[in-house]
Formats: sequence, structure tokens, C-alpha cells
Amino acid sequence: MSTIPSMPWDTLLDLIIVFSQASLLALGGGTAVLGEIQNESVNEYHWLTGAQFIDVFAITQATPGPSMLIVSLIGYWAMAQHFPADPWLGFFAGVLGMLVSTTATFLPSSLLAYYVGRWWEHFHGSKWREPVEKGLSAVTVGLLFASAVIVSREATNNLRWQAWLVIGLSAVLLAFTKVNPLLLMAVAGFLGYKGWLNAPPPLPLHGH
Repeated sequence: MSTIPSMPWDTLLDLIIVFSQASLLALGGGTAVLGEIQNESVNEYHWLTGAQFIDVFAITQATPGPSMLIVSLIGYWAMAQHFPADPWLGFFAGVLGMLVSTTATFLPSSLLAYYVGRWWEHFHGSKWREPVEKGLSAVTVGLLFASAVIVSREATNNLRWQAWLVIGLSAVLLAFTKVNPLLLMAVAGFLGYKGWLNAPPPLPLHGH
């Protein structure tokens, strides 16, 4: 008689800890802690590989909704991979991981924003309010820059010079024009589909 595999509750607890902490540190939005999420998911807990993280990131950026839906997919995969021999049980565990990760990401920050916002209004005329806000803004910029560096380091492996050209043009257009980001994503997706951005695989080495 076959036994039903036990649910990996320790992974669920890890998901709660990782994403609730990231939620409380997400000054300036979830993108600011993307680097920390990548480090925990790839290097610390090995829920995803670096390439898988970039793929998941690209999918969530290309779909409607909050950009932090990446945590839902990470939670799904972290739980589902425990049951490679049972797709249905893997699906159930993945959905559970998705719900837990999403809740752990959005609930703490929402509660914190609500109560801190109400408390912050009591110091509307305080002299130290503006310096504190400027300091937090500086930290936010640093977090965003660090996340951009970490994601770029993973995403730019094995790319042709054409891909670097797309990266540069996209950055300039987004910074100085009102071009729709969806248009750039569609063009980049088409170029990637045609194989014009990834470097060709290395030629096999033949022994002499």
C-alpha cells in the first residue's frame, strides 16, 4: 500500500520568513528588494536556478498586475518541486506555496503602511520629518540600484552584442521618452524568439 508523501512544512515556514522580511524592507516598492529575494531563492534555499529566476522575473514583468507576483511563482515552484513523481500533489503543494508566499509578501507591508501612515500624520509639522523622508529616499535608490545590478548580472550571461544594444536603447527610451514599455517588451520578445539576442552555443572540442 502506497503512502502519501508528507507536506514540506519547513519549506512553507522558510517562504513565510523570507517574503515577510522582504515585505517589511521593501522601501520604494517590491523591486527594491528583488536582489535580496534573488539571493534567498537562488543562493540560500536553491528553490530556483539563476536562469530560472530571470525567466520567472521576465514572465511576471510581461503580465498584467503587480510586479511582485514573482513571489507567487517562486512559492509555487519551491513547494511543487518536492513531488516530482506526483503531478497532482505537486500542483496542490505549489498552489499552497503560492498562496503563502503572496500573503507573506503583501500582508505585512500593507499593515505596516496603514499604521505607520496614520502615525506619521501626527508629525506633519515636525522639523525632523523631512530629513527622515530624504534619508529613506536615498536608501530606496540604493536598494533599487543593487537589485538592478543583481538582476542584470544574471540576465546578461551568454548574450550577443545585439542584446546589449537592445538594453541600451530600452534604457534611453524609457528614461527620456513616453514610449509604452509593452511595445519594447514585445519587440525584445520577438527578437529573442528569433534567436537574435542569445549567443550561439560553443562549438564542441574534438580531441586530436
